[in-house]
Amino acid sequence: MAINILLTDTGSPLGSGLRQRFESTTHRFVAEHPADLDWRDSAQVADYLDQIAPHLILNTTGWGEGAAVKPELLVAGARSLAKAVAGRDCAVVHLSSYRVFHGEGRVSHKEADVPKAETELSQVFSEAEAVLADALSRVLCLRSSWVLSTVGGSLLARLLADFQAGRATVVSDHWRGTPVLVSDVVRAVYAITQQIIYGADNWGVMHFGSSDVCSELVFAQKVREMIEAEIGQTLQLEELETPTDNSAVLELRRVRDNFGIQPRSWRQGLRPALRSWLKRTGYLEPAKAS
Repeated sequence: MAINILLTDTGSPLGSGLRQRFESTTHRFVAEHPADLDWRDSAQVADYLDQIAPHLILNTTGWGEGAAVKPELLVAGARSLAKAVAGRDCAVVHLSSYRVFHGEGRVSHKEADVPKAETELSQVFSEAEAVLADALSRVLCLRSSWVLSTVGGSLLARLLADFQAGRATVVSDHWRGTPVLVSDVVRAVYAITQQIIYGADNWGVMHFGSSDVCSELVFAQKVREMIEAEIGQTLQLEELETPTDNSAVLELRRVRDNFGIQPRSWRQGLRPALRSWLKRTGYLEPAKAS
């Protein structure tokens, strides 16, 4: 049987990465939508789902890192999707974030921990998860720690933008996470969806991130070390002395137990991502054919 997979939004680095990965799938994959489609309008969404008849939806509507998050779209999109999908033979993989715990002051967060939604962003991400979980039986909410990409609002993108502008990046040695490259999140989502397609029946909240913890400062120092090794220039850093009670450290269990997905160190894959960015922005000359 042909499987129809729908990706709601490709505007973020994560959405774009998922599109690139899933376009090579043997299943029917839909990521191009009518220009006038409003994901906040449940009636429009329901009509669109009637046309596509998806078996699986990857929901990235409103998702982002840092300032790239679209709070109103995140919640309204989840609410209309929940209403439109209810009663259909369709599963949803919803991309969420460590931000559901933002402001709680815990050192790390387990999948079973109930978010208290202490900040505006944590409320937004928590509400988006809740409206889907309340309406649908087959929904998987995948929360990721810091998702790293060279564009957008991630910590890595911020470091590289400041490097280009010749200004120091303010980072904290207290703000800790289990950062993960966007390509690794894409890899995990693809593995999860393939198993769902072939009968996996694992739903609810799951966490994803790297296998090791670091602070913003430690991560930034590693990026600086790699840039200096490649081009001899130095990334300027300024340490924020004020302690923070936030943590993006996610404890991973269910993705390993239920889907066999093993996290890897955030250091793996970082150098190729940096080299690609340095070439694209002209800091490194492309290798010449001999």
